[in-house]
Amino acid sequence: MRRETELDAVRGIAALIVMFFHFWLIVPDGWKTHAYVTHMMGVSLTPEMLFHFTPLRLLVSGSGAVGLFFVLSGYVLSLSVARQRMTSYGRFIVRRIFRIYLPFAIVVLFSAALLPLVKTAPLHGVSDWFANEPWSVYPTEQVVAGHLLMIGTIPLISLDNPMWSLIIEMRVSLIFPILFILMEKYRNETLACVTAAYFCSSIFLNRLGENPPTTFMHSVIFTFEYLPLFVVGILFYQFRDRIGGFYGSTRPVIRNVIMPLAVLLLGTPTIGPENAVGIMKNLIWIVCTTIGSVSMICIAINNEKIRSFLQKSHMQGLGHISYSLYLSHMVVLLVMAYTLLDHMSLWRWGALSLPVCVMVAAVCFWFVESPCMRAGYWLTRRRYLKPELAG
Repeated sequence: MRRETELDAVRGIAALIVMFFHFWLIVPDGWKTHAYVTHMMGVSLTPEMLFHFTPLRLLVSGSGAVGLFFVLSGYVLSLSVARQRMTSYGRFIVRRIFRIYLPFAIVVLFSAALLPLVKTAPLHGVSDWFANEPWSVYPTEQVVAGHLLMIGTIPLISLDNPMWSLIIEMRVSLIFPILFILMEKYRNETLACVTAAYFCSSIFLNRLGENPPTTFMHSVIFTFEYLPLFVVGILFYQFRDRIGGFYGSTRPVIRNVIMPLAVLLLGTPTIGPENAVGIMKNLIWIVCTTIGSVSMICIAINNEKIRSFLQKSHMQGLGHISYSLYLSHMVVLLVMAYTLLDHMSLWRWGALSLPVCVMVAAVCFWFVESPCMRAGYWLTRRRYLKPELAG
């Protein structure tokens, strides 16, 4: 099995979409609802309408991008586990801790150190969400410990808001090898259990109105609302040859029109389980995200032109820094907001923020993420194996 480097670029695109989504959340509500184009076919067009009910929605669909991350993780981790059959459970977990948790912990500690130095006055000219939720809790020892322990409740994600999805990623990683084996040996039974766990958790949390959760136990239950997406990634791995054959044998109209349209489902206007919007809407979201994610991965792997583009050096570079970009961009936005927004307009600040976020992500990759990954591989190396078997 070749290493499918095009999926690294897909992950990079998803990280960019999450960043654009947070830019969108920062924009004041008054600007979003202002009609900049009027009397167009009898309808007044607002940015809110354009970014919710047109294909532009995909550019700010942070929830869909996170869903794509989870499906990708299920698929890529399946490839990893399948390639290295000799890998022990402990070895897998150590590598995941060094890959996910250590860079996360370092960025959270940086955020905790920067908050008292930078947040000296309230923010103005931004949305209520950005002014009140990120960095909303002073980083006491208990708060920092709660973040590092990945408790996952609302106050304990304020130092780096995207961390809620990393908590889910880390928790699922702890059980992923077991889940993979169960899907290989008892696929139907495992699918039934995962489906039941999804519906039970969704019904329970929505009736409480606790999405996102407010206690650690509810945060653990919340994880099961996203578990089906990882299972979809495993299923894609198990049926990847059939899916590739189906893609290659279908009519051009399906490959060139229907599947790209299916990708747009990642931008469905409904929002995911991280917001209390109702059981049926959450179900619609996860179905749309599943179809959109599978279509995106299938196109990236099997469409020669798309695959060739995703394998270009600049796209691969974006893929390499995708995790660092996802992890650090909110901290960068907060620092820049508290230091620069009093001295420049929101639009000039936004234009400056994009390249700065990318540059900081590159620095984070080279000096934080990459050393952590190398350390994880060094600690779990097997000296008695031949190099070609050591992975």
